[in-house]
Amino acid sequence: GYGNMIRLPSIASAGALGILTIPLGACAGYQHYQPAPLAPLDEARAYNARRLDDPALAHVLAAHGVPANDTAWDSRSLAIAALYFRPDLTEAQRALAAARAGETTAGARPYPSVTVTTNRAARADGGHATPWSFSLTAGFRLERGGKREARIARARAATLAVRLRLESAAWRIVQGARQAGVSAVGADVDFADAEREAAALRTVLQLLRGRYAEGQLPRTELARSATDVQTAAVGASQAARARTDARSTLARALAVPLRQVDQLPLRPEARSGCHAVDSRSLDTLQTLALRTLPGVGEALADYSVAEADLRVQIAQQYPDVVLGPGIAWEQGVQRWLLSFALPNIATDRARGPIAEAAARRAVQAARVRSVQDSVLTGVDSAVAACRHIDREVAVADSLVRSSGEQHALAQAAYQRGEIGQTEVALAELGLVRTRRTQHQAAERALASGIALENAIGIWLSERAIPWQDLIVSPDSIGSSRDSRPDHRR
Repeated sequence: GYGNMIRLPSIASAGALGILTIPLGACAGYQHYQPAPLAPLDEARAYNARRLDDPALAHVLAAHGVPANDTAWDSRSLAIAALYFRPDLTEAQRALAAARAGETTAGARPYPSVTVTTNRAARADGGHATPWSFSLTAGFRLERGGKREARIARARAATLAVRLRLESAAWRIVQGARQAGVSAVGADVDFADAEREAAALRTVLQLLRGRYAEGQLPRTELARSATDVQTAAVGASQAARARTDARSTLARALAVPLRQVDQLPLRPEARSGCHAVDSRSLDTLQTLALRTLPGVGEALADYSVAEADLRVQIAQQYPDVVLGPGIAWEQGVQRWLLSFALPNIATDRARGPIAEAAARRAVQAARVRSVQDSVLTGVDSAVAACRHIDREVAVADSLVRSSGEQHALAQAAYQRGEIGQTEVALAELGLVRTRRTQHQAAERALASGIALENAIGIWLSERAIPWQDLIVSPDSIGSSRDSRPDHRR
């Protein structure tokens, strides 16, 4: 009986071989799992080893227009350094790679299946050589309703959304580094101005003590001047602390240890982005923001994903067709099999999933309008702030000119013997204070310009960085950073 069962016809053997070839061939190319454990201590060592004089960073800076002999760091070099070191950019890059892999998954067709069954009768039927029966069947699912096309459309929309999130992350990193650089420069200048003001007040106090000793000044005036000196000393101490805080913020923006930026020479930006307000109308800037701001693109891409989700759910209404060709040997008799199935028939026409997907699409549409509204409001506020700061800068410049003239007049009068050193010192104190006000107004103008650029989505005061080259190209920052032993990712 077993001999007759094993000696199958050649046609049946060929059919069985054909059914088994596909799954066996696929199994031969399976990948193997490779663990990738994380080492937090290694990451800590890598962080502490980051240096702004890293040769690899210098190469990236030079490739994007920053001279190698440039000792002062400007907003452009700080932005590139932030993109080089920040791990959240690497996270966004990995998310983009995962989304692209998702496109491959979405385009995959249903896997075939192979089923082998066997049974044995209590005894062989009359005329049969063996009580054993075997069957070998394959299953092939044919998708209907455009399911595969809908999945691919959704995966492509999701990839676009992730790509725009990557650009948004890069934009936030760059603008954060620029803002931190402006604040650090302003804190350096304000600390120097605070020390000059304290020194000028000490000079005034010393001269007033001489007048008090000569009986030309009441004690209340001397006490008021001494209080001013103490207040200025406290202000200088607060300015020193603000400088440390600003440098710490810059270190966080660059993702480097504080010691790397504590004494880093910084070059202030040449001009504020607020100059664009004079040459462009509010409507023009708002239209530009809606076209260029990465956040708007994110919202639109998320809407495309929701739209594709609805398409997928609608396609799910249509049942797939499963064909199952096979071969059977029933107690030594060869049979050909062909099964036909319609699995997962949506008897309710998938009303629930379709309604849910349609509701999610409506939510995303509302989010797009909300994001656009927020963008328009942000541009409006940023433009108003720029116009206000322009007036503040103009007033501060006027005060400096007036104080400078008064100081020059006081010096001339002192040379003629008309006034004493105290009046000259008071005039110099007034000039120091107005210059400090001017410097603070200039810093606020630069910060307002960056806020306007954040609201619009493009650089107005500096030459833009080629974002795509920096954040996507395999020869750019990510690969050079990951290739270094100090930065294990």
